[in-house]
Amino acid sequence: MVRFFNRTHDLSIFEDLYRAPSSSLVVLYGRRRVGKTELAREFIKNKKSIYLFIETKPEKLLLKDMEESLEKILDFRPRLDNWDDFFNFLFKTSDKIIVVFDEFQNFKKTDPGFFSKFQKYWDAYHREAPHMFIVIGSYVGMIKKIFQGDKEPLFGRATLFYNLKPFTFSDSYTFLRGFLDVYIEEAMKFYFIFGGVPKYLLLAGEFGTPDAGETFKKLFIDTRILMEEGMNILKLEFGTEHKSYFSILEAISLGRSTPRDISDYTGIQASTVSKYLHELLYDYEIIKKEEPVIKTKSRSGRYFLGDNFFNFWFRFIYKNYGTFEIDPEMGLELVNKDINAYFGLAFESVAKEFLIAVNKTGELPFRFLELGRWWDKDAEIDLIGFNKTTREILLCEVKWKHLTRKEADMIIKDLKEKADRVKGKWNRHYCLIAKEIDEKERLDYLAFDIADMEKMQAH
Repeated sequence: MVRFFNRTHDLSIFEDLYRAPSSSLVVLYGRRRVGKTELAREFIKNKKSIYLFIETKPEKLLLKDMEESLEKILDFRPRLDNWDDFFNFLFKTSDKIIVVFDEFQNFKKTDPGFFSKFQKYWDAYHREAPHMFIVIGSYVGMIKKIFQGDKEPLFGRATLFYNLKPFTFSDSYTFLRGFLDVYIEEAMKFYFIFGGVPKYLLLAGEFGTPDAGETFKKLFIDTRILMEEGMNILKLEFGTEHKSYFSILEAISLGRSTPRDISDYTGIQASTVSKYLHELLYDYEIIKKEEPVIKTKSRSGRYFLGDNFFNFWFRFIYKNYGTFEIDPEMGLELVNKDINAYFGLAFESVAKEFLIAVNKTGELPFRFLELGRWWDKDAEIDLIGFNKTTREILLCEVKWKHLTRKEADMIIKDLKEKADRVKGKWNRHYCLIAKEIDEKERLDYLAFDIADMEKMQAH
């Protein structure tokens, strides 16, 4: 049974800091269910460490928990009447100890003075002492404010600010196969619905079937395990203003990607939309902003949801919530009606991941150094990879469908016309990525499909 999987890169970064002679303070944050606690627990295995979950309970009881944790790694139980006792004790201990505070932002409720206390002892002793602190936060906005708000006591104190990301598709596929005998195309559908979030993939693996649609029905409709998930996580994150944020995220999930489009869809004033977008981008890190990968004349930044699960949840669950409450079967019909269009858009991120992997192997006509979407008014190209020095460019279209040779040729013909609008002089290469492409070996342009992705996965 897979419980902890991969994260070797993340662990290696923590190990490097652990080997440093002075103290380090790591802020480990990220969306809920992404595996922050599991990563910290894996890292502290076989190391002298204390783990404390910050429940919203009195300081006295938290200190009792801390005494118990210390007793496990020492030959005695220290008496801690307050947090001064704890910090004085810790910083006088010469052995290196890792201290993990999980859900660190809860100190705001239990003991708001804790942050100033922590700052005082950190500033006084961290250069001489060898300890490592890992503070974990699931409320991204709040944990960022604690460490990045310039009026906060712990401002600028973090050695490392680490956002733990969901799995890539490649890792998600490997993870799922620890539970289910699932084909790669079906694994992509799981990834498009559940994202690379370990907790959701674990639920899918334990309670689902190798069919992504059936698993969706089971976890969202039959058991309702994930029906409220987006609401429960983001209401806590956004607080009283959650309805406005939700409206904006719904608009983005439906392809309204500019402030004007979002304002038109939600009815929220454009200036207010801009404020919320700024917060969603920088404070909460729920959306991402992209510019055309090669510049165009107009200012044309677009906003996207970076998390597949939230993208799916806002597009299908939140938008149709009333329907699911009254008539779940009708809700399911609405999902099935539009799911393929959604898969088509989500497939672009998997295609991008695949192209990056192929690029590293040196199997493309050249090595690109930049890769991203491109658009200019009414023209769009799914992916463009290029090297400014050699002036080589790879123009790529992505299709979530089985293409005949004729269909593939037509797509490339259109792509060549759009390529004329891309700024600069380039040595052009054309590329098509689809579910399946007939006669792909006989084409005079690069063509990849899911079979190629599976081969890459096997290496």
